[in-house]
Amino acid sequence: MFTVQNNNIALIRGDSGAFGISITDTNGNPVELTDGDVLTFTLRRTPRSPTIVLQKIIAGGELDIKPADTEGLTFGAYVYDIELKRADGYVDTVIPPHEFLLMEEVTY
Repeated sequence: MFTVQNNNIALIRGDSGAFGISITDTNGNPVELTDGDVLTFTLRRTPRSPTIVLQKIIAGGELDIKPADTEGLTFGAYVYDIELKRADGYVDTVIPPHEFLLMEEVTY
């Protein structure tokens, strides 16, 4: 099971999950990514935790979580954000910190 509601993610440990990331400007117009632009998903236990639990580069505008990404993680609440680093040095957190709930599985 994988759900996204208001940017909060719930995932059963070891399951797959994917969702598209679209970026718009302040007027609601789509922002196109160019060569050298990088979108990064980062997962931590808390926003101030020094340990990154999972980090993925988002390719093709879609975050793709594989079973191996979460199968060794502890159940519970985490926090994630998604940051855009443009080739020209501009940085913007396009999804600010939101909840990532990793739920227990029965079949593994």
